[in-house]
Amino acid sequence: MSIDTSTVISEVLVRITGRHPGACAEADALLERDLGVDSLTLLELVETLQDRLSITVPDEVTARVRTVADLRDAVHVLTVAAPPPHNGPKGSHP
Repeated sequence: MSIDTSTVISEVLVRITGRHPGACAEADALLERDLGVDSLTLLELVETLQDRLSITVPDEVTARVRTVADLRDAVHVLTVAAPPPHNGPKGSHP
């Protein structure tokens, strides 16, 4: 089963910012100006995405995020690079 990272990001943005889903879907929306995301809210967004998508977002990546598109691009790269979870019994090999 594949996770649609764009959908997860939009859901998290809507929940945390309280903004309309259409505003959170705009790729060129500036997180700070358009969605009211300050540095603490950005950290909350990133932590929530890390939990939901089982990824780790390095601080230097978070520092470069300015728009919804930046966030989507960063998360996409990290989810593609993340190893798939192993759901088989312990000690088994694929």
